[in-house]
Amino acid sequence: MIKVIVSDFSRVLLFPKEGSYKDGLNALHKELSEKSDYSPLDYFEFNQPLLDLYQSLKAKYPLYIFTSDAIQDAPEFQQYLKPIFEDILSAKKMNTDKKTSDAYTLVAKQIGVDPQEILYIDDTPANIQAAKTAGLSTFLYSDFEKLRTHISEALNT
Repeated sequence: MIKVIVSDFSRVLLFPKEGSYKDGLNALHKELSEKSDYSPLDYFEFNQPLLDLYQSLKAKYPLYIFTSDAIQDAPEFQQYLKPIFEDILSAKKMNTDKKTSDAYTLVAKQIGVDPQEILYIDDTPANIQAAKTAGLSTFLYSDFEKLRTHISEALNT
């Protein structure tokens, strides 16, 4: 039974406004942050329908973010994240790699639930496979409607 939802950040909750940009969002954020007039919200946008869905689930399911690096720490993003998520876990800060099953075992331990009680959502197949190996229920994110349907079925909401 799913008790907790853990979501990736980049390209699930946050996207570049420049739709043709295909590289990592952390790298872009680091590069842009060297500009004196940089504001993350000028270059990135939230997946608002997904944030709204997560907000609607918050009363029944604790929600966490598990991400690779640190883009989510930008102060401009906190007003969107803090009201919804219990905590934001960073693989970099945890000295692990999201492509290894040990990372997801650490996440489950940190949250305080068994791995099979977590629904993990990510857009990277290697991360999904590692999470599955650790025993998590998973969903490979490609678009909001597919995820909404999956969550509705998985949680019977």
